[in-house]
Amino acid sequence: MTVFAALPADARSGGVGHDDPLNSEHIGVLPSDIRQYIAGICKGPARAQHDFATYLPSEKRWRINLEYLHCEGLGAFRRGNQCLDVDFVGDGSHFRLARKGYAECGF
Repeated sequence: MTVFAALPADARSGGVGHDDPLNSEHIGVLPSDIRQYIAGICKGPARAQHDFATYLPSEKRWRINLEYLHCEGLGAFRRGNQCLDVDFVGDGSHFRLARKGYAECGF
């Protein structure tokens, strides 16, 4: 499930406007712990593609695919064709970093 699919139906309805493939709202809907992590990576405004974040409700896990994040400072989180992926899991009312590792970039 992508972040877009995790939004309430009224937020996804075909109202006015167009969902830009690179959109800061793909970050803005994430839990504050994850937004703070992203802010620590980016040196300024950030935008992300639809596949940037997925949520697995059965595991209370957010998978963040940094190859779909666009901001200054991100280069340090890529190694050739390898991109950093991170997982956050629910821990009470917060999310904590549970795993990070490099995998082949999906773009």
